[in-house]
Amino acid sequence: MACLVSIRKALHRFRKHERGAIAVEFVLVAPIFFFLIFAILETAILYTIATVMEGEVALAARTIRTGQLQQEADPETAFRQILCSNLDNVLNCDNVIIDVRTFDDFGEMEFEDFVDDEGEASGNLFQAGTADDIVLVRIAYVYNIVTPYLAEILPPVGNDTVILYSGAAFKNEPFQNAI
Repeated sequence: MACLVSIRKALHRFRKHERGAIAVEFVLVAPIFFFLIFAILETAILYTIATVMEGEVALAARTIRTGQLQQEADPETAFRQILCSNLDNVLNCDNVIIDVRTFDDFGEMEFEDFVDDEGEASGNLFQAGTADDIVLVRIAYVYNIVTPYLAEILPPVGNDTVILYSGAAFKNEPFQNAI
């Protein structure tokens, strides 16, 4: 009987003892908390990269629209340099995939994917066009996701990667072709 009473007293003391309870709660909550913090930060980085890509595509596409790019000796290299002048601040421009195509009519814009399922360039072209041509400029960037399990939420391409796209469609101005 004395043994039973001492076990009851020990269990009662154990239940009343609260030292370390905060540490246990932290261990249970911390992984979820840190995942949410890192997921929010990485999503913010993704949105920042996408926004910068949109702005840089608009600026680089303007050189095509006005005919300035067509006067360059190597328009494709000049376009990449213009595009990457500010993109290098937020991403590795060597991994940017560029596709520029011309069309006869906006309604007839049918085009193939220029990035395959693994995030590699596939069938991309560079056709800056001439005056009054309709041009579609598209770029893609394969972003490597750092936060664990975030790839499960986002549409992944391969091993923890997601593709960010940006583009612009416009009609070239009636510029004078290079003399």
